[in-house]
Amino acid sequence: MTDKADMALVALDRAGLDAAHVRLLAGARYRASIYLPTMDPGVLESDAVLSELRRLATSGRQARVRILTHDANRGHREGHRLVALSQRLPTAVSIRVPTDETHLRYGSAFTVDDVSAFLFRPVAQRFDAEGSLDAPGETSRFMAYFDEVWERAEPAWEIRPLGI
Repeated sequence: MTDKADMALVALDRAGLDAAHVRLLAGARYRASIYLPTMDPGVLESDAVLSELRRLATSGRQARVRILTHDANRGHREGHRLVALSQRLPTAVSIRVPTDETHLRYGSAFTVDDVSAFLFRPVAQRFDAEGSLDAPGETSRFMAYFDEVWERAEPAWEIRPLGI
């Protein structure tokens, strides 16, 4: 039997946030969904995090990494590594931008896996976060919101590679 404390994800700083993301993503089988209002430098850009995202994106036909951000152009301009990953693996890694004003005011960030893990940052610009590797109910609530926004969001066409 697994102890609840072993399943908890807690971050207080950037290193802790990276470690929590790695733990969450390492347990994911095929899918991850990331709501990242702003693509701040250093967030979800470590080698370990990107390695797990790459592993997910290349895990098979069901592989899918979805990223929602309010400003994909900023991520592109500043060279955020998630943009580069989406350009290298465009069939498995997608970035969309919400168009609804209500969704654009959402100021939190979260990451969820395919089934039961989530990591939530109440204030997207801060590093403190809490989550769990075993909370299917909470994960499904985050997924329901993510799916609602995803369906109404537009692909971030401006960040596609030119292919020249």
